[in-house]
Amino acid sequence: MDDIEKFDEFLSFYGKYYQTVSEISMPCPIHDRDCPSIKKKECVSKSKEPLVSSDFMMYSFDDICRNVETIDICNLPSTCDGLYLDKKRKVLYFIEYKGVKIDRNSKRGELQDILYHMNKDSECYDKYYERLQWVYNSYGDELAFKLRLKPFETLDLALPNVYKDYCNKNKISDEEKLDLSEFLSSIKKVYIVVAVCDKRNPTADRAGSYRFILRKPFDRLRDLGLFDMVEIMDHNEFKFFLEKI
Repeated sequence: MDDIEKFDEFLSFYGKYYQTVSEISMPCPIHDRDCPSIKKKECVSKSKEPLVSSDFMMYSFDDICRNVETIDICNLPSTCDGLYLDKKRKVLYFIEYKGVKIDRNSKRGELQDILYHMNKDSECYDKYYERLQWVYNSYGDELAFKLRLKPFETLDLALPNVYKDYCNKNKISDEEKLDLSEFLSSIKKVYIVVAVCDKRNPTADRAGSYRFILRKPFDRLRDLGLFDMVEIMDHNEFKFFLEKI
């Protein structure tokens, strides 16, 4: 059995998390105040519509990580949503779905609004504008930070721990184990962020704003050799991509 087959067998062990893109790209759930963990069945989603409607199948990597014994449920790594192995082309795809503005709910976004209105008020401008501008420039964006973190924690923290869980549960001997680090360095790895526009404003160039903010950190992922390709796609680009693989 070669390394591709070993890795495929490893993923197949988590077959119940082999789901459609529609299932994986459902918006994040809202948890009840008394919900003891993110596994609670009563938790409901903000929306019943997926970000991307497609029957294409891949592994829900977030769900796998929530249900392995080697990862602490209270200290989950920041991971990508989907994982897909193309055995023929020998490519491993890491997929992240996002349906929100990249500055959603961030303090930096709130400050930006304040600065905009203050700029029209000369009295406030004279007193506070420069100070607030300094605070604004010191803020990073929460979502952008998480999107920068996900590739590293997915590849270097989550995936090795999931493989460890698989080996423990299947009593895989050291001789039979896949050298995961060597395998990941040899296979082509593609990281994709799918930025889906709000249905109320379908013409908004959300993918463009993601590209603008994440271009440099994602370029570094390639420069460091962590991924061979890093792409940010809009809804239509991703649907076309799914048709080709």
